[in-house]
Amino acid sequence: MGANMVRRLLAEGYEVRAMVMPGDPHASKLDRFAEVQVVEADLADQAAIDSACEDVSHVVHLAAQLVRGATPVDRFFDVNAFGTLRLLEGVVHAGGDIERFVLVSSDGTYRPGAPPAVPLTENVPQEPADYYGTAKLLGEIILRNHAVQFGLPFSIVRFATVVSPEEAPNIFRAGFWRSILRWQAMGKDSHLWPLFENQPDLAKLYDAAVRDVPADAAVGLTGPDGEPWTLSMVDVRDAVQGVYRAMTAPGAIGHPFNIAAAEPTSHDEGAAVIAETFGVPQLMVEMPMTFRLELSIDAARERLGYEPLYDYRDMVQSARRAVSAGEFIPAEAESGVASTWHDG
Repeated sequence: MGANMVRRLLAEGYEVRAMVMPGDPHASKLDRFAEVQVVEADLADQAAIDSACEDVSHVVHLAAQLVRGATPVDRFFDVNAFGTLRLLEGVVHAGGDIERFVLVSSDGTYRPGAPPAVPLTENVPQEPADYYGTAKLLGEIILRNHAVQFGLPFSIVRFATVVSPEEAPNIFRAGFWRSILRWQAMGKDSHLWPLFENQPDLAKLYDAAVRDVPADAAVGLTGPDGEPWTLSMVDVRDAVQGVYRAMTAPGAIGHPFNIAAAEPTSHDEGAAVIAETFGVPQLMVEMPMTFRLELSIDAARERLGYEPLYDYRDMVQSARRAVSAGEFIPAEAESGVASTWHDG
């Protein structure tokens, strides 16, 4: 998201200061933008953040750690919640005279392993019950409180699963869903733990069903009644559009917005795209329940004028056409899309 957001801001005529982690291996994505001022600052370093916030008109806060892994819980919360606090303090220390502070949050704040509604709107309860979702929700609360306390104009975007087009062909494959369902072994350390609660055999059932299926086969999941599972995703190009509109639209101030594709992708549709595009076999695997993770974007359409341009088929076709040089900057993530499936 970061490099693609920088690209959009430059195209719109903004001067851009990009804050990156010290030693960030992905900072090289910004080398193509000679006019961008790149500064290094750890989200725990208030002095460095204060310096980065001097003389800025807008702050777009995209930084987050999605997967906790071996990171201590307090450090994980420090990055995802108190990093937001320090950025806000940086704005306050710089005088607080900004046009907009945009916080990028997540569908993880809705407890995605057991969605409280289908589709999810911005008004449903945010009760995440996991480390990442809780930390992101705390960041939202900190932002709202600082906005009232210091008169800061703000908006919040909650991403569906953000996908860079070159990652899209990895989804709806036998190997992809195997890796997702094996998150069950993480126990309560996964944001998806509610999905596995009272369902201890999902990974085993899946492995038995795809035992003789190639890892690149097109696979989707269905419930026992044949109803396919669903997933809300958003192409990185549409995600950039949503953030830019949250940063500039007058109707965005003070509101949260779900940012996703126009429609969720059903597993049968996603698997069909892979099978048709790559000529691989297609299989639908029955699970003991139906799982639907869907975000409503009605509020973003109404208040922001947000209108997503890309569905899952478009993402896959973009990857096939290798259009990145003209349309987006690839993710270049070593771990692939599976590590970021739950969010942006």
